[in-house]
Amino acid sequence: MNYTRPTVATMRGYKAGFQPDPKERYIKLNSNENPYPPSPKVKEALASLSYEDLRLYPDPMSVELREKLGRLYGFSPEEIICGNGSDDILNTIIRTFVEPGEVICFHEPTFPLYRILGIIQSAKVISIPISEPYQNPPFPPKDCKVFFLANPNSPVGFAYSTQEVQNFAENIRGILVVDEAYAEFARENALELVRHFQNVLVVRTVSKSYALAGLRLGYAIGSRNLIREMFKVKDPFNVTRLTQILVSAALEDTIYVTNKINEIISTREWFTQEIRNLGYRVIPSQGNFIFPKPPVGKKGIRFYEKLLEKKVLTRHYDQEGLCDGVRMTIGTPEEMRQVLDIMKNILPEFQL
Repeated sequence: MNYTRPTVATMRGYKAGFQPDPKERYIKLNSNENPYPPSPKVKEALASLSYEDLRLYPDPMSVELREKLGRLYGFSPEEIICGNGSDDILNTIIRTFVEPGEVICFHEPTFPLYRILGIIQSAKVISIPISEPYQNPPFPPKDCKVFFLANPNSPVGFAYSTQEVQNFAENIRGILVVDEAYAEFARENALELVRHFQNVLVVRTVSKSYALAGLRLGYAIGSRNLIREMFKVKDPFNVTRLTQILVSAALEDTIYVTNKINEIISTREWFTQEIRNLGYRVIPSQGNFIFPKPPVGKKGIRFYEKLLEKKVLTRHYDQEGLCDGVRMTIGTPEEMRQVLDIMKNILPEFQL
């Protein structure tokens, strides 16, 4: 296999060889984590757990979780499957629907795991380049077995409309996987398409919106036929007892989650406008992150390093089309005010 898998350091956005000193305080904006704690209901559920129960295996079917997700979105549990984070769900999709030598496709730039999973499965991997202003996205070739569409896109943050996503569903023969890891921060989503198209799978996670990245829970919603096939392939105990109990508690507190999401969106819009006023370039984002670029030139690595010097952790990509900026998570208003001041102070270095 001729590929280089990203290291933990590069996946997290650290400079090669760099390890943050735990004694120093960094503003951590490199992993798209929610800056707020989970719902208090999660804390209550955690406090009520008995350590003796840890000797027992979890429910392999995650029945209670699937029922709660079904009630939340208006789907049957038979149309939902849960996994150990959305990474596990994406892996299950590849293993279920793609044979060695068959084609998987995705736009690029996008989530790098699609390529990695395709290579591991010995699939033929086809990436379709897209660039600003990210309009009129091209369709994959007719022989594409699975097409991954990150919407909103990571790492840039732009999102396609539901109509544009529907155009993909109507024009591809294979399965359309709409990766909605950031959907709760966006204006639209593709859930309604699941009711009308047998080839659509929507993948989501509780990591960002529910502030539960440490629990690792992802899920897919699709037709009963697709979900049934995925259940034949998934690992038997892929969602822990702890995860099932705590995520179930979080799903009961949609008011708290919605309020925190709205705070993040508000901070994102305020911060984006402020740095645009300074002269930074930013594609409008519908995620819990943005992708700012210095005013002129391809100075992304320098930008990343200057922020790092000021103890702001972001994510830099070496990839063409991405190397002139950084991906920056939206933190609390206080954190983003600090970052705004830092970006003001370092701005003269990027105006030459």
